[in-house]
Amino acid sequence: MGIFGSKTIVWIPDNDKLAEKVEDPAQWDAKESFVGWKVCNDGKLLAQGMGGADSCGNFDFSYNGLGDREALVFARVLTTHFKSKHASAVPGGISGKMTKLCFANNHFHSVGVKAIAEALMPETPKILYSLEELDLSNNAAGPEGATAIANMIRANRVIRRVNLAWNNIGNQGFVALASNMTMQHRTFRLDISNNTFDISDQNIEWDEVMSKVKKALTSEFIPQVFIGWEDTELAQLMD
Repeated sequence: MGIFGSKTIVWIPDNDKLAEKVEDPAQWDAKESFVGWKVCNDGKLLAQGMGGADSCGNFDFSYNGLGDREALVFARVLTTHFKSKHASAVPGGISGKMTKLCFANNHFHSVGVKAIAEALMPETPKILYSLEELDLSNNAAGPEGATAIANMIRANRVIRRVNLAWNNIGNQGFVALASNMTMQHRTFRLDISNNTFDISDQNIEWDEVMSKVKKALTSEFIPQVFIGWEDTELAQLMD
């Protein structure tokens, strides 16, 4: 009981469960879910485990209280993964074994998202990374984080789906994403739902932005590529 007779409840992560799990990541399954483990600062242990899980290519780290410090650790592990022994030495081959990463519902800000994006950006277009899907929904990427993701999307020729819903990417974030679209992205899926955009912003040349994205994707594919398009002010730009 507290000093005034009231009970204080403090949540403590299950460190024993985490320690046991990361003790031998070589035994992890092809798909591993850590949803809701709430490891918080111990996220670095999860990152290190991910780096040693050669048999696993699908990771779900959502709802874990991970912040930018943990994102930086994950980014270092990803960089090592795609440039290490896993990387293919065959020209045109695929580097790495990871195919899906989910960091939804955490606390990554622009710093963390930028680090993750840079780790997933091949040094040259000839290098192909194995990752196909990245979920960063309900974080705090902001315009800067979205810009980093935009640059990664253009450089990474394998990834086909990115979720940036609920990330407050704003007008500048959308412009960066739209400006990095090419014809090869017509089958891409980029979730921008539940972000707020203001098409009355006179600092942005909306006609120029839309002209470029229409040239790359065509009017037919824009609502398909940008998931959530129809529910934002952006849809008015198609009129």
